[in-house]
Amino acid sequence: MQSFESPYFAAVDLGSNSFHMIICRVNQETVETVDRVKDMVQIARGMQSGTIAPDAQERALQCLKRFAERLRGIPTSQVRAVGTKSLRSAKNARSFLRDAEQALGHPIEIISGFEEARLVYKGLAHCVANDNNRRLVIDIGGASTEFIIGRDAEPELMESLNFGCVVYAEKHDLKHQVSARGMRAAYLAACADIELILPSYLKRGWDLVYGTSGTMRAIADLVAPTDGGAIIRANSLRELSASVIENSERTLHPMPKLRKDVLPAGIAVLRAIFDQLKLEKIHVGDASLKEGLIYDTVGRFNNVDARYAAVAKLQSQYHVDLAQAERVARTATTFWRQISGPDLPGVSRTKILTWAAQLHEIGLGVSHSGHHHHGYYVLRHSDLAGFGRYEQLILACLVRAHRKKLGDDRFEGLEKAVRQALLPMLICLRIAVILHRRREDVAPLPHIKQSPNGYALVFSEGWLEANPLTTASLEKEVTYLHDAGVELKIQEA
Repeated sequence: MQSFESPYFAAVDLGSNSFHMIICRVNQETVETVDRVKDMVQIARGMQSGTIAPDAQERALQCLKRFAERLRGIPTSQVRAVGTKSLRSAKNARSFLRDAEQALGHPIEIISGFEEARLVYKGLAHCVANDNNRRLVIDIGGASTEFIIGRDAEPELMESLNFGCVVYAEKHDLKHQVSARGMRAAYLAACADIELILPSYLKRGWDLVYGTSGTMRAIADLVAPTDGGAIIRANSLRELSASVIENSERTLHPMPKLRKDVLPAGIAVLRAIFDQLKLEKIHVGDASLKEGLIYDTVGRFNNVDARYAAVAKLQSQYHVDLAQAERVARTATTFWRQISGPDLPGVSRTKILTWAAQLHEIGLGVSHSGHHHHGYYVLRHSDLAGFGRYEQLILACLVRAHRKKLGDDRFEGLEKAVRQALLPMLICLRIAVILHRRREDVAPLPHIKQSPNGYALVFSEGWLEANPLTTASLEKEVTYLHDAGVELKIQEA
């Protein structure tokens, strides 16, 4: 195992119901949890208008400031913070994230439902016995619920559905007054959503079922007198649901107030899951997304990075010319090592440039005409394991901007400072694509010089005259970059 700057790793999960932080120590081949903190921030509360409410923002920022104190001294590269469903969908997520990152002192990735499901499974898989059984793992969150089928460490089928205990508590009026009508409405709504995935999940099948998340643990605690605290059985869940409808205050008395407000909705959701998937019992696991995030981060230091596999899968799926992809990637990164550019917090510039080069022709699998636009669409909207949404957007924009004019539309969704940070990498990629137009190696490669006034691409004597088509393409590139405010000179030594 690789040595690290510090033996400590941290994961922060900004969930729709709770914010979690876990600190782990990597000790040779083991990962030991040394500290964990949870705060029921409930940023999904009051989001009917589609925005994170001011009081929820304040709760969140105060929580993150407390987390920041515990994170002091842990290297930034060994801290991962992710936001889930509410931060994926909130209209004011971008402005909130700026304040949140300042409060936490670390970048925050917004991850897709697919990535959330992958990390949930990864966390659970590292904390239970790998016995070759096929597992169904279910995680009920505040605004989304994940369903994953996998075997040992590998997920096979993943879905994230848009319902959860906080959202349903508000939508079906279960926060302050639990009624049979409200519980029934939440149950039926969850059943309708689960039906969308039911055929594929029942067809795949499973041997064991695990439940993760605070909702599962709270329900397991309530049925512990009959089920022991590690299992939830269908009969016990039905009895608990009836008891909550009859007298929620008495039944939920042991629970903290914020948990009481959302647990009836969670019970209704879990009943729908049991009935639709025809479950008899669920084993309750103690590991979930945050543990998965720890193992994923440690894996990146040991060359076990899901993003490489995601890139390779796309290359195969869209029949990318691998030799050309690697040729362009080598040249682009060679140029990149000769210049510099602004940092992109939370993003490895060398890796993102390499992946953009390896995928720059992915759109050819759709159509040659405007293939850079097709490539953008595929990368923007695909489920890519290991990638945060922001990182995926940057990758997509680099692919869209690797050829033709460099208008602002190529960088839609990215702030001006980020666009400026991407330009040096983009110049390296665009030149590499031009140089390898004949789909063969170029020797000797030119070298690139950076100055306050722009860039100079310096070739060996006589090269430009011997390669008139490439020279013409480079001259057109000079015009494209000039129109984008970047000066590029083409010259010989």
